[in-house]
Amino acid sequence: MLVRKFENSDAGRVAKIMFESFRSFLGARMRSDKPESEQYWINCSSGENGHSVTRAFVAEENGVVIGYIRVSADTNSGLGILHVIGVDPSVFSQGCGRALFQAAETFWHDLHMRKIHTCTSHINIRAQAFYKKMGFVEEGRLRDHFFKGVDEIQLAKFYE
Repeated sequence: MLVRKFENSDAGRVAKIMFESFRSFLGARMRSDKPESEQYWINCSSGENGHSVTRAFVAEENGVVIGYIRVSADTNSGLGILHVIGVDPSVFSQGCGRALFQAAETFWHDLHMRKIHTCTSHINIRAQAFYKKMGFVEEGRLRDHFFKGVDEIQLAKFYE
């Protein structure tokens, strides 16, 4: 498996992976029956604005993208964000998420982050287990956040 920086040509495959990944736990709660546009993934996958840096990485196997992660770092506060991670459901639990997360950790370490935060739905048991394996701890909950009846669990990982 190869992990590399996101390229614009990856956007179509990333859109499909992210849609299927979220559908795997949200099911009928999905607000759309089609993936976000390729342009959406291109626009949100990189950028620098003063002290804020955003990067995205993909994992590929045999030349096919099988996972995506988008992260950012605030170099003033030392606070990093794991915005989103998604893996093709056909390769769940085969190391893709861990490989993507390792690329993100290198990014955060290089920029001297002290804390990383993310959130996941309380119904996404697979993601909760993944984040705990990666060293995250629960910090709080946002009740009925994106969907009525679905809480978001706030998680953090500390490097200091």
